[in-house]
Amino acid sequence: MRYRRLGDTQLEVSEVGFGTWTLASDWWGTVDDEQGLLHAALGAGINFIDTAPVYGDGGVGETLLADVLASERDEIVLTTKCGYDIAAERPGGQRERPQDWSPRGVREQLEGSLRRLGTDYIDLYQLHNARLDALESDDLWAELETFRSEGKILEIGVALGPAIGWVEDGLYALRERPVATLQTVFNVLEQEPGLTFAAEPVVADGGCSMISRVPHASDTLSGKVTPDTRFPKGDHRAHRNRDNMLDNFEKAETLSFLWAPETGRTIGQAAIAGILANPAFATVLPTVIDAGEVKEFAAAPDFPLSADEKAELDGLWSRNFDHEDRFEMPMKVSR
Repeated sequence: MRYRRLGDTQLEVSEVGFGTWTLASDWWGTVDDEQGLLHAALGAGINFIDTAPVYGDGGVGETLLADVLASERDEIVLTTKCGYDIAAERPGGQRERPQDWSPRGVREQLEGSLRRLGTDYIDLYQLHNARLDALESDDLWAELETFRSEGKILEIGVALGPAIGWVEDGLYALRERPVATLQTVFNVLEQEPGLTFAAEPVVADGGCSMISRVPHASDTLSGKVTPDTRFPKGDHRAHRNRDNMLDNFEKAETLSFLWAPETGRTIGQAAIAGILANPAFATVLPTVIDAGEVKEFAAAPDFPLSADEKAELDGLWSRNFDHEDRFEMPMKVSR
């Protein structure tokens, strides 16, 4: 495993991180051994663990980390998030719960997270799927700075989502707020708006780091599914437009040189190595449901892209992988 610094902070994180989203829900398949996956991640050198109180029900995305944190807190760079009222009901299916960005509400969320995690501080506290209303709230940001002065959080980040886009929101965070990280959907097939964010001076100069999620483009770059795969209704991948999935599978065929036998990489490792070839990204959060995937993806930094491979990848991206899309992915906006 290799490690990178988060922005200009003192936090060094593994180039491949571990998210608890799949441990806390069945939206990407069933995890049979949650603690086994956590220990597989730590054993592979992963030290960056990403969670949120809204993962699963009743804050289980955090409580499942308590035992590991009790014994290995000093070895883990922990990030959790704020913004959602986890006591509120979802308005249906996998839709977002209501958000509460009031200073009082966010303080209650932080105290709840600390209790569930069994720790007295959070290394990186991310605003979860924050829109412009939260990013523009001076009262909220004053309260976040108070948390920092109290030692309850060390650094602040923003996680954009839940879908691709939120360009205005991300640019506002980078330009106007003291963020150490910006998390966004980014993979070698879907590089915007990540590249736009990476070009901002605060990122290009190393003051803020990017975090990639959905690095395998909903598994079109993992080798785990095929164009014929049909996901059940409750599976998060079923939300993807069918034509978009087919576009991505066909584009991926142009990248097979990245996982040719002589490279030593699997397709899943190549997808991660392609992201890490951009120095703006400090870490990648793959979606995993078994220990084999953890070990496979954690080894991706062992096979970095060569300069020639990176140049060829960039050229293909600039030409849309020599592909005519059936579907144009819309960029989500706040207003």
